[in-house]
Amino acid sequence: MTPPVLVAGPPLEYTQQALDREVEGVMVVECMVAVDGTVHACRVLKSLPFMDRTVVENLEHRRYKPATLGGKSLDVQYTFTIRLKIPR
Repeated sequence: MTPPVLVAGPPLEYTQQALDREVEGVMVVECMVAVDGTVHACRVLKSLPFMDRTVVENLEHRRYKPATLGGKSLDVQYTFTIRLKIPR
C-alpha cells in the first residue's frame, strides 16, 4: 500500500495557551483519509495540552492524494504522528 500524501492544507498554528505554557512534544492522531483526499473521523491517541482541537481541525482542513493499493485508490485509517515544537 502507498500511504496518503499531503497536497494542500494550512500550516499548524499553536494555541496561545500552549505557547504560554511552552507545550512541546508528540501527538498521535488517527483519521480516515478518503479517496477524495478529505480527512475526517479523527481521534486523538496521544494528546498534548491545549493542542488537541487545533491539531484535529488542522488535519481535517488538509487534502491528500489518497492511499493506493495495486494502483487503486482506497479509504484508509491513517495514523498521523505530529511533532510540535514552539516556533522561535
